[in-house]
Amino acid sequence: MKKIFGIMLLLSFLAACYKDKEELLYPNQFGGGDTSTVITYNGFVKPLVNTRCVACHAGYGDYAGLKVIVDNGKFNDRVIVKKDMPSGGSLDATQIAKLDKWLKAGAPNN
Repeated sequence: MKKIFGIMLLLSFLAACYKDKEELLYPNQFGGGDTSTVITYNGFVKPLVNTRCVACHAGYGDYAGLKVIVDNGKFNDRVIVKKDMPSGGSLDATQIAKLDKWLKAGAPNN
């Protein structure tokens, strides 16, 4: 009886331990949400860059400044591939997916 109780107790502890994906739990926090729509510079990219990048990279505050680093591939490499930018910590998975979609669309100024 003690073995059964111990096994049930262990199983209940294991069942309580799980890891949810933050972007699924909090889809509207930090730019989360649906990535099936068109990602716009003014609606998503600019506010995110202004919040997370401009403090260290003042030149990225406008489209022309950001487009330079986008065109040379450094933005994609550091933010999407290496995920070592922004320096305060990587973006969440939804933000990265949206930026990747915007980059693959040619990084339009829309």
